[in-house]
Amino acid sequence: MAFYGAEVIYDNVPSSVYDLRIMDFSTSGDVDSPAGSNMEIYEKYIFRKSKSFYYGRTQNTPLEFDLTLGSKETIDAITRSAIQKIFLGRDSYKDFQIVQDDLMLIKFETLFTSAENKYIGNIQKGITLHGHCNSPYGFTYPKIVTQTFGGNGLVNYDFNIYNDSDNNDYIYPEVEFILNSVGNDFQLTNITDDSRIFLFSDLQPAETITVDNYRESVVSDTGLLRLSAFNKKWFRLLPGNNQLNIQSGIGTFTITYSEMKSIGV
Repeated sequence: MAFYGAEVIYDNVPSSVYDLRIMDFSTSGDVDSPAGSNMEIYEKYIFRKSKSFYYGRTQNTPLEFDLTLGSKETIDAITRSAIQKIFLGRDSYKDFQIVQDDLMLIKFETLFTSAENKYIGNIQKGITLHGHCNSPYGFTYPKIVTQTFGGNGLVNYDFNIYNDSDNNDYIYPEVEFILNSVGNDFQLTNITDDSRIFLFSDLQPAETITVDNYRESVVSDTGLLRLSAFNKKWFRLLPGNNQLNIQSGIGTFTITYSEMKSIGV
């Protein structure tokens, strides 16, 4: 693992709690580490055609890495148990962060799947963990774009979001909006994305709708099923600048998203 950061944080627990630092127990100074962003190409070659027919590509190879943490103090059995409780046997992906200036805003959603204790003589001084991420990328911590409008009139509002992700695919944010007392529909248009319209209609005034566009789920605070009120065009952000427009009787809207960063480990 080619980081110069000294400490790590996993699921909000810093490694310094157990006096653990990133270490290299090898005698060589050479270090190889995965760069991430691997992709699989879908193509087909036809008889007597020297150029393939390209169908697309997927980025479905998750980032994996080995991390060695060491201590200047002896790691006894009680401490070893506590360390393994933090890193191993977790039931879902947790945020993993390197305490390093250029990585403080990046997290890796990680499960540690195995470990190997490191000994000098008969004394344990460290542990090597194998990390498995849920993506080829690291993620920025959530970015939030929000706006509140006074009064109870109809709103026509233009704004921009710049998607600085290293992935050339779409980002699918979470969108939440609260209608005002005259609102019964919500239209969000991404003008940059061929004027793609994200539309809800026939809602109730003052209703709150939360949409997870990645998981394709819609929740209303009324408890009513609102998928039938939706045009099924899930909101997405193109790479780069996105010119957006909202037209609605709206009180507040919030767009939450994370950008993907190809920095490897």
